[in-house]
Amino acid sequence: MRRWLAICVLLAVPALAAAQEKQSRAHMEACVRWAAVDGEYITINSCDTAVSIQYMTLAEGHVIEKDVMPGSQFESGRLDPSKPTDMIFTVCPVGYRPSVRFARENAEPISESLYNCLPVQKPGV
Repeated sequence: MRRWLAICVLLAVPALAAAQEKQSRAHMEACVRWAAVDGEYITINSCDTAVSIQYMTLAEGHVIEKDVMPGSQFESGRLDPSKPTDMIFTVCPVGYRPSVRFARENAEPISESLYNCLPVQKPGV
């Protein structure tokens, strides 16, 4: 009986580890380089896979989320020159979201890239 239990545990551990690997992916911040151009932030997805970008200026708190195809550009829209332009962003594969809630109170871990990407939960699944 103990041998059977030990075999089940040994078989289950690798399967659970493989399932966990599929759930979490590394962020893809290396795919983007930000630049301030004509009063807005822009970046181009330089990777060969589509990414989902979340962006927010800390002063306004308005979140922009956009899926960006390889070679395509993300534009923040005009920035208010009378307000600070500090911003945060996350970059995950399309279909994934950051493991940290995208909000002002998480600006420090987000700006230090301390997040992974988790699959987006689909309603009813």
